[in-house]
Amino acid sequence: MHLAFIDIASAYGADRPDEDAPLGGTTSAVCFLAREMVKAGIACTFFNKVGEPLAACGIRSLPLEALADECSNPVYSAFVFCGRWTEWLVRLVAGASRAPVVGWMHESLMGTEFVPALDTFRGMVFVSEWQKKVNQSFVAPSCQQIVIRNAMNPVFERLFAPDEPTLAAKGGDAPIIFYVGATPRGALHMPGVIAHLQHRLPDFSVEIYSSCAPSRDPVENAACFARMRALSHVTHVGMVGQAELAQRMKRASIMAMPNPWPETSCIALIEAMAAGLMVVATDRAALPETAAGFARHVPVEDADHPIRFDMEIPYEAFADAIALEWRERVRKPEERERRLRAQIDAVVANYQWRHRVALWTSFLAGLSG
Repeated sequence: MHLAFIDIASAYGADRPDEDAPLGGTTSAVCFLAREMVKAGIACTFFNKVGEPLAACGIRSLPLEALADECSNPVYSAFVFCGRWTEWLVRLVAGASRAPVVGWMHESLMGTEFVPALDTFRGMVFVSEWQKKVNQSFVAPSCQQIVIRNAMNPVFERLFAPDEPTLAAKGGDAPIIFYVGATPRGALHMPGVIAHLQHRLPDFSVEIYSSCAPSRDPVENAACFARMRALSHVTHVGMVGQAELAQRMKRASIMAMPNPWPETSCIALIEAMAAGLMVVATDRAALPETAAGFARHVPVEDADHPIRFDMEIPYEAFADAIALEWRERVRKPEERERRLRAQIDAVVANYQWRHRVALWTSFLAGLSG
């Protein structure tokens, strides 16, 4: 089996997650899945926005332009469009190859400019049941479907040894409250949450791992970044690489996710749970499904809407939920230790990329039959 992964949005080699730089969710998913495929003896090639061919982790990355010749190469067993696609490119590949063409959905909704609904796909891979449900009207009857969930960066799998105490790694009498994610996924709601937390917790600190860029205007973005850094109780604003992020998560207490975004399978949430954080999140889209009962969810308006991200976040309720999580941890540390250990064990058992290989290969083999 030889798989082609096509990404029209980004440029990277398979070693991109190892760089000391922030990492997007789709890039993370493509790289880690393909690396596990190679370990299992399955060849993979990337086609993305690289300027020149390169190779890493046993995987070639070729410019998108190379597809014009490569899509007719019979060596490929399937062509997988990752996250986004254009109609003309999907039809070009489907017309030139006998191999199945597959969509790997990371966006919340098809039928948009960057994720057009097409009858060309032989298979569609969704990353959550929620995402599959809201997209049923866009999937052609002839297209086979499956849900294969995202997973975590392997550095998060090994953060806690099986018998390692969880709360001891967090330390201190005051919680470190963590936010990590793109700006639209809740960063701009952190000031409102912090303002209400000041009246609910005697002491706490907040770390925000985000660019905090609300627009494409560098002046506006710089001003927003400065405002976030000047907030009371905030000790860090900015982004770090994955290895450093994992270690900082391990010593933090609570993941705050005042998220209005229609999340489909949030890798940041998965990794936060693996790092032993108590999670307070909205009930938006697939967040409850991904958390699988291990997070405290704050209801928001129109929680299942597939594209909205303009709903109000109830800051008081969110701050109440964070304060409650911390008080319960202080009052009943042994019970909290058991809950966090169960959370870590469940996430590590269910969210590893190597466990996704058989699901993918079985599905793709079925499409070729």
